[in-house]
Amino acid sequence: MAVTIKDIAKISGYGVGTVSRVLNGSSLVKSETRERVMHIARKLNYKPNKVAKMLVTGKFSQSTIGIILPRITHRFSMEIIAGIYTKLNELEYNLLVFNIGKKREEVFEHIRYSHFSGLLVLLGPLKEDEELMLKSENTHFVYLDYHDRTENSIFFNNHLGGGLAAKYLMDKKCRRIMLVGDYAKTIQREERFRGFKDVLKDAQIELFDEVYISSDERAAYSLTKKIIKAGKADGIFFYSDDLALGGLKAKRETQSGIRIIGYDDIEAAGYLGLSTVRQNAHTLGQLGAGTIVEILKKDKPINETEVVYRCLEPELVDRGS
Repeated sequence: MAVTIKDIAKISGYGVGTVSRVLNGSSLVKSETRERVMHIARKLNYKPNKVAKMLVTGKFSQSTIGIILPRITHRFSMEIIAGIYTKLNELEYNLLVFNIGKKREEVFEHIRYSHFSGLLVLLGPLKEDEELMLKSENTHFVYLDYHDRTENSIFFNNHLGGGLAAKYLMDKKCRRIMLVGDYAKTIQREERFRGFKDVLKDAQIELFDEVYISSDERAAYSLTKKIIKAGKADGIFFYSDDLALGGLKAKRETQSGIRIIGYDDIEAAGYLGLSTVRQNAHTLGQLGAGTIVEILKKDKPINETEVVYRCLEPELVDRGS
């Protein structure tokens, strides 16, 4: 098995970032650090990865867009990535995906020394030090499915979408309405549910209940069966289609008349007849890819680049569920 930077870092006691700087000839390391790292590298017969070397020298990174996303993603995120890939392929750019897991700091160290010109962030807000690092390297980035007034952002109007879900259930004569969300407290969840509650409040309908579960179709299926068995709620708004598909399965198995609506309009929702609020993930991905390439072609420093802030509107898809 080939020796990696991680192996050298483990033996030397230095961080991966420090080892990477030594191996890439950076002057920002102490002489004793360089000597120790190089001694271990020679001893282990370390051979640098050719693709990594291209990244460091800029021969590859200038025509490559990076995308940062959580390790665990739902189907909506994967459809965004498909849109990104399609557009970048059309524009003759490469795509490199960075999954953020437990080693977030290590990932950003790698990004820093890869000299990317542009990144798409499908992660929610970056940490302050991560933002500062990217800006210090003049690395342009665009948030997708998240918004920040001071940064490039392309996103959907979740407040409007939540309201559309409420109107759907009201139009189906539901009056004992509940919502089901996942545990992750994100800006998308908060805005979506606030829009839902605002419309109910305007119609003088009190929210019957709200429940939070793990982002898992099976959990939604079990919960919905319990709700149906209790016989109290007559309409459920699920935070995402991933959850709503579990609810739809329970509804059909029990032949219940309860109304269900999801959110996103992932591909499976159309096949299975799920009513939902559509936010076109493929379009979002394509717009993000096109935007970052357009920014890069202008070849301006970050502090001289006009911020792109684009809000897209979702739409209701009534499939009778």
